[in-house]
Amino acid sequence: MARQIIKQPNGKFAIWSSIVDNFIMTDATPEEYIQFRIEEESNRIKKDITEIVEKLEAGTKIGYYDLSWDSALKEIEERHGAEELKKVLEGLENALF
Repeated sequence: MARQIIKQPNGKFAIWSSIVDNFIMTDATPEEYIQFRIEEESNRIKKDITEIVEKLEAGTKIGYYDLSWDSALKEIEERHGAEELKKVLEGLENALF
């Protein structure tokens, strides 16, 4: 969505959206617009992660690599060696307990 911040005559800011060809926010301070964007992005991130988790729980492939836990560990060992794999696994043990 294309947006433009426009300074209003009263010194505050309006946000124009080319999607709706109208203002989506008026009389905003920079801090208010920042908060608006943070909330928007937070909602987008939550939605994205929820969709990914649902696909994983259903056993659906979610990406190009489609790594399982075991294949990810194998990838670490092949690319970085057994010592790195050992460090990763030890780090997990320390984090989990």
